[in-house]
Amino acid sequence: MIELIDSHIHLDDARFDSDRDQLLQMAQLAGVRQFIVPAVSSEKFTQVNELALSQDAVVHTLGLHPYYIAEHAGEDLEKLAELVPKSGVVGIGECGLDYHLKDLDRDKQLLVFEAQVVLAKHFSLPLILHVRGAVAAVFEVLKKHDYFNAVMHSFNGSIEQAQTITDHGVMLGFGPAVCNPKANKLQAMFETVPLTHILLETDAPDQPFYDRHGKRNLPIDLLRVNESLANIRGMDPAELAAQTVANTQRLFGT
Repeated sequence: MIELIDSHIHLDDARFDSDRDQLLQMAQLAGVRQFIVPAVSSEKFTQVNELALSQDAVVHTLGLHPYYIAEHAGEDLEKLAELVPKSGVVGIGECGLDYHLKDLDRDKQLLVFEAQVVLAKHFSLPLILHVRGAVAAVFEVLKKHDYFNAVMHSFNGSIEQAQTITDHGVMLGFGPAVCNPKANKLQAMFETVPLTHILLETDAPDQPFYDRHGKRNLPIDLLRVNESLANIRGMDPAELAAQTVANTQRLFGT
């Protein structure tokens, strides 16, 4: 049986409250061996930590997501710095920049993001990066701090950006968006990414498949992601699964 690791899944989301355990069991029976759950705000830190403690297959990271930049305060960074060394996290994130949504304070985003890069570098932990509309800006921050121990989640940059970023050692995360038959540019870019720098993700319950608008992504959907992306690359799904598991373990030390 193929084994997989979901490098980015929001199992703490309230949309899983009614059937979380059952969905996890289903995915594990199908071969998903581990789930990396990133917290997105200080309010989520305790819940995500408790989820990781209660589920052997779950590991977690803590971060401050740019979506919630209006809510983040200095105390949240202090709390993050305090919890990271003693909460068993495997990384920092989800953090980064979002320049797609125009009403988010970019200056504050940059300030909060850079603080998390400094924290990750101090503790030698990988970063889970949100880069929507801001691939170049996020990469500039990594270069500024000379720290590339990271994955750009849900990557949709250009072929040239993918090459430059992976040349620096940064991993790229891919999920259901690449599976859309109409995503020609995204698929063309994905085909050029070195296999050693690819992570698989569902981002569940978000980013539903192109043929399931309005539905949740589920933990078990990682199998569909793996099969679809293997088909795009013209390779055996078992080979892609094995390589991405090795990549994820190398990045997060799991």
